[in-house]
Amino acid sequence: MRALLPSDEMGRLAALHEARVLDTLPEGDFDDIALLAAQICETPISMVCLVDADRQWFKAKIGLEFDETSRDDSFCAHAIHGHDLMEVPDATADERFADNPLVLGDTKFRFYAGAPVVLDGTHAVGTLCVVDNHPRRLTASQRRALRCLARHAAVQLELRRYARQAGDIADRMRQLDRMKDSFLTGVSHELRTPLASIRGYLEILQTDGFDPETSQRFLAVMQRNSDRLLRLIDDLLTVARLNDDGVALDLVELDLAELAHQVITACRPLAEHRDVALHVLMDHPVPTRGDARRLGQALNHLIVNAIKFTAPGGEIIVRGTAGDEPELVIVDTGVGIAAAELPHVFDRFFRSTTADRMAAPGPGLGLSIVNLIIEAHHGSIHLDSEPGVGTTVRLTLLRP
Repeated sequence: MRALLPSDEMGRLAALHEARVLDTLPEGDFDDIALLAAQICETPISMVCLVDADRQWFKAKIGLEFDETSRDDSFCAHAIHGHDLMEVPDATADERFADNPLVLGDTKFRFYAGAPVVLDGTHAVGTLCVVDNHPRRLTASQRRALRCLARHAAVQLELRRYARQAGDIADRMRQLDRMKDSFLTGVSHELRTPLASIRGYLEILQTDGFDPETSQRFLAVMQRNSDRLLRLIDDLLTVARLNDDGVALDLVELDLAELAHQVITACRPLAEHRDVALHVLMDHPVPTRGDARRLGQALNHLIVNAIKFTAPGGEIIVRGTAGDEPELVIVDTGVGIAAAELPHVFDRFFRSTTADRMAAPGPGLGLSIVNLIIEAHHGSIHLDSEPGVGTTVRLTLLRP
């Protein structure tokens, strides 16, 4: 008789898989628990058994040659329905197990006792069980010992889970430290470069003998570098506000196609300067609901990014689709992004190796800002890229 699924099956399996112990190599701590159980209960067979979705797997075993069986044949699948020990004095006399292959086959299971291994005091993920080839019963002291050893098995599982979680946290902290160092280096460079330029031109202007045209040219360079500083500071403040306070949106019904045309018109001089062709393939409205200023900010980041990483002679195509989920797609023929870096492109302060190699300005905040804005609109953003081929960015928003 196959055991019914426990009422907490989903949570139970989640706790079991979180322990990450299935199909791992033998460990002395669990082997010792199984050995003690067999010796105390005076049985030839004992197991630390973990019940997975469709099988039972033995983390430790005494007296068995195989490592797992089907869950359909599992005694332990019945035992995990409660938190107390389940004892079967004679399996041939129990309708649940009388025709079980483990009873009728070469293993000749007759007696079974299993104490559930419970994680978080809630989910029975398996058992510490003992088996004999003859009908019998445990003594009261043997039952107490089996329950105690099952609790030790649970503690061992939880210790491994906590150790892995601590390791994951440590890895994340190291990653954050690397990101912090990278951020400080990048921001320092981004601040020092325009400041050094402004300071240099100021020192030159303090000397006499420059005609008005030369002075105006110097002032124009200083103005561009000042604007660059302001953009960096604005991006830093934007990311801080979006993460700490969320995004305050002024939602209105708008035409995404018209908004894209406005952004592209503003970006066209930069594209022409870099000899990059900008094409807009939208001759119909793409209605949506959103904050025009914030969405414009996101689109500007994406278009400028595409221009920045597209070589002279390349092109950028922007197209949109109306419907239940309005969509905007930006395709460029740029340098592309390596597959290993794609999962991190929306991380704050992340800069691709290509950006570093090209010495592209910016601390790696643009795509993070875009992602935060689109998430605030309950939309989605997806990026596909192939080095040497180009990048496709797909924005999906909500219908009005």
